[in-house]
Amino acid sequence: MRTATPARRAPYPNLIGTISALPDRREFLSTVAIIAVTAAGAALVGHYYGEVAAALIFVLGITIAGAFGGLICALAAAVVAFLTYNFYLTEPELTFRLATGRDVAPLVIFNLCAVVTGILAGRLRDHAEAARDSNERLRSLLDLSRSLQSALRQQDIAATLSGFAARTMGGNAVLLRRDQGQLAPVGSDGLAAATLVTAEAAIADGETVETENGLIHPLRNGDDIFGAIVLEQAPAQKARRKVDDALLDASGNIVALAAERALLSEQMTERHAALRAEELKSALLSSVSHDFRTPLTAISASASSLIEYRDKLDAETSKRLLAGIVEDCERLNRYTANLLEMSRLEAGGVAATLQVLSVAEMIGAALQRVRARTPGRLILRTDCSEDLLVAANPALFELVLINVIDNAILYSPTEGRIAIRTEKVGGRCRVEIADEGEGIPTTELERVFERFYRVPRSEVAPRGSGLGLAIARGFVEALDGTIEALRPGIGDKGSCIVIQLPLCKATGP
Repeated sequence: MRTATPARRAPYPNLIGTISALPDRREFLSTVAIIAVTAAGAALVGHYYGEVAAALIFVLGITIAGAFGGLICALAAAVVAFLTYNFYLTEPELTFRLATGRDVAPLVIFNLCAVVTGILAGRLRDHAEAARDSNERLRSLLDLSRSLQSALRQQDIAATLSGFAARTMGGNAVLLRRDQGQLAPVGSDGLAAATLVTAEAAIADGETVETENGLIHPLRNGDDIFGAIVLEQAPAQKARRKVDDALLDASGNIVALAAERALLSEQMTERHAALRAEELKSALLSSVSHDFRTPLTAISASASSLIEYRDKLDAETSKRLLAGIVEDCERLNRYTANLLEMSRLEAGGVAATLQVLSVAEMIGAALQRVRARTPGRLILRTDCSEDLLVAANPALFELVLINVIDNAILYSPTEGRIAIRTEKVGGRCRVEIADEGEGIPTTELERVFERFYRVPRSEVAPRGSGLGLAIARGFVEALDGTIEALRPGIGDKGSCIVIQLPLCKATGP
């Protein structure tokens, strides 16, 4: 059913509003006990010290009843005190009649004092409760705001809202947002069709709507209503615990801000991803057009020469052309492998094929393949005194080492040295690959690990694919390791790539 939005309660209850809130069972029984003890004490004191002392005892009891049970309890205590005082302590005793007209004034004054004292004590207690409720409301809203600061997705906001409603409103809250024009719950299995229809009506009218199981509160962002909170309460819980309108409004505003922030964050992430994808696409097309076309052109030229001039070429020239074809094919193969492994890293396919590997053996296997292509290069190797073991994908780890070593060879002179050093640093294996080349500029030490990025050099300088170090970083970070570029490398020349990976437990302490 649909009802109007309840009227807002004042920060401090007025007299009528307070009287409408009846005391609970505990407060009622406590008030009865206080009145009984007060009456007995007043009778005893009045017997020895007279009516004035008894009246003061009654005033004290009324004050205690008001402070403990509120205004209704204080007024009830005042009425009982008036009747008891008149019946037992004024002449004639055991009757409500007064002996003379002069006895009316003290009785009326006592009655007024009792009522005023009860009202003041009750209002003071009710105001204290209102302040306590207000502080509790503010604390709850502050906790909600803090929790929503770390909620980056709509599902996280819905989960935080559900927990908040369970603690403060005694029910389950569901966040509704529009998805492709349809109102749908966020992070929930679903709601009844009737509830969604009612929510649509609440959003259209911009008013809170009560339902059989709770209520539906629209979410506003300025003048725009973009969703709603559906609060569901069990019948017993709904009868026992009324929803605080001010708390509902404030929490709704906080949730609305968080939901809009999350939506903007998602949109920014999507736009950033689209821009990165476009940049990657452009870089990939540029790289492929260069790195594939160059060896393919060389292969085509060499093959055409062999076919067209096979009878005119001597054996040495034919052998050189064939060797060039093989070299360019290997280059294409390495570049294709790098592209495939880069895609595999981005898809998260590393952890599924991890094995315990010896770092020394993997470096040896990588050097064997590198030396087969560059037999004249001087590569120095310094291994750790103990066998260092890491958990890695063997093929990808070898490819990473080859890429870094090839990078060092490519950007260093033919007579330059390449130094490979391994050592144990704490619980990690440290691999250093240094060269005597031109070196990486200090401002580019971090950027060299970006995909398809190449350090600006002269036109005659060799150029790589821009994927080798990017693959190395992706592989190392996937294994909870680190990789960095430093300078200088050997002596005061070149650069040094440092890879650190966590050691396996099989490695000695």
